Amino acid sequence: MKRLMIVCIVFLLAPISPARAESSVILSEPTHQASTGIFFDNSLADSISPTGRLGKIVFDRANRKATWLIDPALIEEVSDLVDGYTYLDESKKEVVVPELVIADIWLSTLKSATRKAVVNALPYGNPSTTFLKKVAPGELALYGALGQQRLTEYLGRPVGAVNATNSGVISRRDSATYLFLRKSIATINSLITLKEIEDIRLKLSQFINPEIPQDRRALLDNDLTFAVDQLRERIRISGGNYTITSSRYELPVTIVNRFDQQVNLDVRISASNSRILVHSIPRITVGAQSQLQIKVPLTVIASGDTTLRVQLWTPGGEKVGDVKRIPLRLAVISSSTTWFATILALVLVLALVTQSVRRVRQRKKIG
Repeated sequence: MKRLMIVCIVFLLAPISPARAESSVILSEPTHQASTGIFFDNSLADSISPTGRLGKIVFDRANRKATWLIDPALIEEVSDLVDGYTYLDESKKEVVVPELVIADIWLSTLKSATRKAVVNALPYGNPSTTFLKKVAPGELALYGALGQQRLTEYLGRPVGAVNATNSGVISRRDSATYLFLRKSIATINSLITLKEIEDIRLKLSQFINPEIPQDRRALLDNDLTFAVDQLRERIRISGGNYTITSSRYELPVTIVNRFDQQVNLDVRISASNSRILVHSIPRITVGAQSQLQIKVPLTVIASGDTTLRVQLWTPGGEKVGDVKRIPLRLAVISSSTTWFATILALVLVLALVTQSVRRVRQRKKIG
């Protein structure tokens, strides 16, 4: 009943435009949502109402003959509103909305309006194509392909793809943030192909949409930096402090994988000085949601302190995470020193025996 009433209201409020020649309709909106799923504000819900900007586009029946350029990221965010969502109010307190019927109506109307129309997918998040063509053309192609794939899946019909639509400028600071985070997430994505990694990678595309308001961009910057750091920590090295007392030793090092997919890794280890030799480690495979303890063969050259630098690498030659430093205390007595001490001990024993024999002889003579 509630849905029927809202449909009637939408029908009454829907704009009625005079007939016009076919044109292009761009359906895109800067992201309102963090990687956690929480919305930064409630303005998207307002925008899809019959009187909102996005509502007017979708509910306008004259647009049914237009060519549609649709950002699939917007479709996914509106879909997240349907069954309930959480947003931050002006005081940054969380507000829970149990459901939003108008979101479901908006999506249904969009499917109906575009059923016989020409539909093209924008690159996911509608990022600055001018910026990406200069610094990451391969990433632009990825955003385009995944955007087309996701919009096709949602509409249940083939759609085309377009690239050159957003020529906005990205600031140097945002550019540096994007390039750093993109490299980190691309490295993880070369090891892990789960959808959660793909989602964060696509969220970065939304970050470089030039139309995002600056206050929301700052929130998204912090959100994505934290999200990528959390992903990096899910593949890591665990080590401790060790004292080695033998010239040959196998050092235990634990590699942790907290993803639901196994990973293949190379382990490269070097020492901070020449007191120790580190032998190579073959490529390892760490199972999903598990940890693997490897034995690192070491040969001690001299006693003292040293530090091992342990770094994980992808099979393709990219660093994974930060280097792990493992301090070692080497307390090994060399073989030459051991032999010298043994000979010295034997000499002392012989001297004591000789002295004892002399004393016994002297006593016999005196007696």
